[in-house]
Amino acid sequence: MRGNIRGSSHIFAIALAGLLSGQTRSAAKIDPGLLQEDFRIFRSALEEGHSGIYRYTPKPEMDRAFDTAGKQVVQPMSALEFYRLLAPVVAAIKCGHTAVLPPRGVQEAMANTFPLFPFDVEVSDGKVYTLREYMPDQQRLTGLEVRAINGFPIEQILRTMIAATPGDGDSESVRPWRIGHGGAFPRLLYSLIGIESPFAIEFRDPASGTGRKVRLSGVRGDFRETIAPVRYPRDQKPDSAADVKFMDGGSIAILTIRQFAGSAGGRFFDDAFEQIRGRQSRSLIIDVRNNSGGADELGKKLLSFLVDQPFQYYDDLVLNAREFSFSRYVEGGGGVIPESLVERGKDRKYHNIQHPNWGIQQPSQPHFAGQVLALMNGGSFSTTCELLSHLHFRKRATFIGEEAAGGYYGNTSGRMPTVVLPNSKVAVRVPLQTYYLAVQGGDPLHSILPDVEVKPTIQDLLAGDDPIMAKALELARSASRY
Repeated sequence: MRGNIRGSSHIFAIALAGLLSGQTRSAAKIDPGLLQEDFRIFRSALEEGHSGIYRYTPKPEMDRAFDTAGKQVVQPMSALEFYRLLAPVVAAIKCGHTAVLPPRGVQEAMANTFPLFPFDVEVSDGKVYTLREYMPDQQRLTGLEVRAINGFPIEQILRTMIAATPGDGDSESVRPWRIGHGGAFPRLLYSLIGIESPFAIEFRDPASGTGRKVRLSGVRGDFRETIAPVRYPRDQKPDSAADVKFMDGGSIAILTIRQFAGSAGGRFFDDAFEQIRGRQSRSLIIDVRNNSGGADELGKKLLSFLVDQPFQYYDDLVLNAREFSFSRYVEGGGGVIPESLVERGKDRKYHNIQHPNWGIQQPSQPHFAGQVLALMNGGSFSTTCELLSHLHFRKRATFIGEEAAGGYYGNTSGRMPTVVLPNSKVAVRVPLQTYYLAVQGGDPLHSILPDVEVKPTIQDLLAGDDPIMAKALELARSASRY
């Protein structure tokens, strides 16, 4: 069995250890009375607005998480120290759409002018490896295992980050992916752990087992953005959100969806499946790795070409209310859920009956009845996981790669106002609508699990090799011989 994420009381112990030991640059302290006011707004916004707050973590456990954090607000703190206190509480909800963010000024400084850790990293099997380096003069330090930074063991750093990183349920891939491949490590090292430039880094060479110590200055975000496309052109994302291509004379179609948005909309899927029919493709590889989601209706539209009977996509879409008391603190204005979109049920909650995926949906033509192979990883989230769950429930695909990121039975997202706490300016994103998919047969605490698990190694990533796609092509070619 796959292990569960630790309980919230343990999460707090880990996160506070990182907080107390972190090296935080001096900052203005905020009176505890003002922070207590912010904490009350923070807690009430989540409890009032988040309609799935107890989906994975029972209310008594969430109450303990809130209470434990609230008791720490007894002395002046900087805004970053307060953010570090709130982060593991939000993570304890186990909702990947919920987030707590440092004040906007800190976010902008980290994105542009503040010198951060000069590497992108990959997190794999509890270890951290350097994947890309951004120093002005390349040091050839990629592929090394990071063992410590400024005297802090990497195990402690990684535990603290994981404990404070939101993700749906107990998916074992989403938090390491967001920290590593998703690019959060350099920012979290400063904002969450409090480790600043210069960086005294202890490395281990995985090949030889030898150690190495290096002292490096941080790199500004604007410099990183300038050098990345020059040094790593292969990493640059294509302009298109989706594309289709063919291999082996057309017998294998590869449909890559990077985002359910932009060029993946309109008639893209209609045209793609016309091409697939025209090429008489027998196998379809759907690559939704690193696809964080997008428009719900586009996930449903793709599914409609892969089923041949009318189907139900959602069982329910639930909101706690139409109006919220925290609206005055919402960035850009709170707004009200239009009455025409929802109806109030006997459960005293509101149900979205105008969503384009609500009700019985019809299959689309041309229908594809051949083999489907779905590629996924810890970056496959939200709308992407809705599609994957439906494919899994209908036994319509073979799943290759790693566990996906989103909950098997749905998520909480939709409208997601950002509440800015008035005194600290720390922000919390509160998703309002909880989605319940019309599926069965999955693990309620996990995401979609692979039928064929393939994890790229750090050597694969550095070389640009793709063992997940290689396995999919192997299976497609094997099926075409029969």
